Amino acid sequence: MSRKLLSVLLAITLVLGMAGLAAADEAIVRPHAYLMYADASWTNQYWYDGNEYPGIAVVKGADCYDDGEGKYTVGLEFKEEAQGLAFAAVGFSDAEKYFPNYTIEITDIRVNGESIAFEKGYTSSDDGVTTRMNIYNEWVSALPDDARSYDGNVADAKPIIVDKEAFASVKSVEVDFIFHRYARDVAYLMYADAAWANQYWYDGNEYPVKATNAVIEGFGDYSVALEFENEAQGLAFAALGVVNGEKTYPGAYLKINGIRVNGEAVAFEKGYTSSDDGVTTRMNIYNEWVSALPEDARSFDGNVADAKWITVDKEAFAAVKSVEVDFSLVPVTDIAYLMYADAAWANQYWYDGNEYPVKSTTAAIDGPGQYKVGLEFENEAQGLAFAAVGIVNGEKTFNGYFIDVTEIKVNGEAIKLGKGYTSSDDGVTTRENIYNEWVSELPADARRADGQLEGASSIIVDKEAFASVKTVEVTFNYIYGKPIVKNADAPLTQEEADELLKKDYNAYIGVQSQNYIFRNMWFDTYGRDDADNPGFFGRLTGWDADNKAVDYGGTFVDAQLTASGEYSVSLTTGDMGFGSDEKLHLLFVSTDIPGKLVRDGFLKISNVRVKFADAATVEYTEIVDSGDYVEIRLLNDYNQSAEPFGYTVPGAGQTITVTFTVDGLTD
Repeated sequence: MSRKLLSVLLAITLVLGMAGLAAADEAIVRPHAYLMYADASWTNQYWYDGNEYPGIAVVKGADCYDDGEGKYTVGLEFKEEAQGLAFAAVGFSDAEKYFPNYTIEITDIRVNGESIAFEKGYTSSDDGVTTRMNIYNEWVSALPDDARSYDGNVADAKPIIVDKEAFASVKSVEVDFIFHRYARDVAYLMYADAAWANQYWYDGNEYPVKATNAVIEGFGDYSVALEFENEAQGLAFAALGVVNGEKTYPGAYLKINGIRVNGEAVAFEKGYTSSDDGVTTRMNIYNEWVSALPEDARSFDGNVADAKWITVDKEAFAAVKSVEVDFSLVPVTDIAYLMYADAAWANQYWYDGNEYPVKSTTAAIDGPGQYKVGLEFENEAQGLAFAAVGIVNGEKTFNGYFIDVTEIKVNGEAIKLGKGYTSSDDGVTTRENIYNEWVSELPADARRADGQLEGASSIIVDKEAFASVKTVEVTFNYIYGKPIVKNADAPLTQEEADELLKKDYNAYIGVQSQNYIFRNMWFDTYGRDDADNPGFFGRLTGWDADNKAVDYGGTFVDAQLTASGEYSVSLTTGDMGFGSDEKLHLLFVSTDIPGKLVRDGFLKISNVRVKFADAATVEYTEIVDSGDYVEIRLLNDYNQSAEPFGYTVPGAGQTITVTFTVDGLTD
């Protein structure tokens, strides 16, 4: 990149000077492991908070390794014996920021040098900063929402994992633990044959199939398989899934390497990685219900244009005794580098594929941690015009993360640093300016992990330190940050809400039965607006053994919502009813009311009642989902552990009616 071009791309407004420059070196942040402790009388305590604790003789802690993962020992020695136990936990300062989703596995607890018995705990955080595992905590009555475990299962985890009698008289206590980067999640093959007679879902239910699942212990190659008791006939659905993958391996990719049916390889095309629920990572192998790539579709090769949701020919699955899938779990990776231009723009580096008279040290970024980038010049660089740390595609691969430059060495010597910030010029590359005179004020997307932007500057070094440069090395922490929601809805103004509330809307009853006799939401595949599948929205539809659509008839009475008031929608079955089905997976009312009207409190759905045929009307405290559109959820056994009311699936010619009140719409 030329000097002229950069000066055009940046602004033409100069000169911030050295306002943000600090007077002393900024220490490199290293999360620290320690033991939180309080004896029965709270006489002997330790909290790693900078205070002095007179009863403690020796504190055993440990700074993190480069990527945090590994074995640690923490402990305390008391000047006088500590009596009893009120509280104990392993703590890891700042680890939620630098090592999100890591887990603690305690391997040994020693009191006075002797190992004691302990049960399984869980990893969590009280403040979103310190990672912890409770050893003894009587104040916990239920597992917190962020509870997680190294083995992927918290069902048997407890907040009290020791018998406090073992702490009756304590001179010393030590805890050994492993800090795991990844939980041992499970990969499996979701499957349904054409008749839905042979299925597998890894949901705790029994299926007539032997499943070989894969325990995921990091990125790499794995295989999953199903062996059917009776031959599966045809194919309705198949997908590869990784339990909790979106949380344990955020942004990672699935790559299928091979598919075998009855031991014989079958052809397959390229799929994409996504998630239906933000929890399970999946790759569709055969899914006819998808009509377009989802917004979160991603691919290991960076391109989803050629990715498909039907990757196999279902004819290869005509008669299946066994099916196997080989796949790789591929990490999100990115490249960090040092952008640079000396005073004469004679020595530059931009990671743009061009040749520069410099040797660049880049860093492969695969998540939070500490990294180094640098440059070694063929000829000494004279002075400084511009410098910044950049992460290629960082705004996409690690959306919301923070760069925190902690050390810069020029010719091997550390120099003084000021306070910087993270931002992006183009919405793609994440950066932290080191020296940028073209910035006159903080950009709108400026961010810091500590939230403190006051005093942050685009100039964090004195350029005099760069008078003559042979080498420059920058150390930075890459810190987890919650994803930034692009184009998120700002709260509606009263004027905006008034305009929306004047409009007319529609409400449509929808259903899905045990064997997938359905009417979908109006915007879904086979819905009102699906031009590729016309006619389905006006009837109940099922499937035959060959996975062909069957018209189950039925009559729908939908409602136009023109003002505040009470409305009803209904479904009357046709002569075929719901066939032999005895259960409904879904019963709902989908609307085209913008969800933000409910979220922002301008519109309310209430007084919901549902009536099945001649049964008594059920008054129901509705579940209203206000995503893009308002939905009234009555039955949803995919997301609810129990049905909120009893019912009998309607027979031929019987009716389901849902009545509800809308408040907020104007005439």
